Amino acid sequence: MLVIAPSTGWLCAKGIYETHEQEKILLAAGANGFEFCMYGWDDSDGRMSAWRKEFLDASKFAQQFAAHRSLHLPDVNNEAIKRQIAITQECRNIIGAVVCLTHPLKVKGEYPWACYEKMLNSGIPLAMENMDKQKDSGYILTELEVLAHFGLCFVLDVQHAFEHDQTMQYALHLFHSLQDKIAHFHVSGETNDSNHALLHKARNAKQIIDFLGTVLSNKKFPLIIEGKYNNAEELKQEIEFLRQELS
Repeated sequence: MLVIAPSTGWLCAKGIYETHEQEKILLAAGANGFEFCMYGWDDSDGRMSAWRKEFLDASKFAQQFAAHRSLHLPDVNNEAIKRQIAITQECRNIIGAVVCLTHPLKVKGEYPWACYEKMLNSGIPLAMENMDKQKDSGYILTELEVLAHFGLCFVLDVQHAFEHDQTMQYALHLFHSLQDKIAHFHVSGETNDSNHALLHKARNAKQIIDFLGTVLSNKKFPLIIEGKYNNAEELKQEIEFLRQELS
């Protein structure tokens, strides 16, 4: 069965932090995996402490979604890397995440290579994704190839790729160049109001479905839903749409 694993970021954005509430929504929608989103590395407003308290009770929740469990980290940077590693290891161990994703963004003109290396050397399965058109870095193919050679896994964000090239040739170049490193795909689409829309509501659904149909023909990579959803019914419609189009 195709693995479809929603991001929990939209639930948190709606103030739904409790893992048992998230579990009910994801199960009702028919998900068989998830990607947990972390807020940030600091705790200036108390959200991180509240989130971690809930997260520490998440091990039972995680068992319901054995098909795929990943962790979306904040941007890895040079500030307090030991703390970043400790938090990542703690959260990863609780849910059994197979990959820990970060945005590959340059800081003062270069990627934080030392931080990536320290995380990888600590046994963290670190991954990076291709960035959207609004970012100054993290989307050039040759740079992503270097990061992959450095040891990072790769998450192909299909909507981000579409923003750079609506013909999807850039997306295909990413796939063919980095397919051995791919952990999963991020899937969303765009509308007039959003570039993180559910795909079944998106104006570019055909381009993205056609691309996914091509690259999933030989291997069924997990799909992480990143489109904005408000309830279990909307999420269920997205999951059913993807299964119908891609199974």
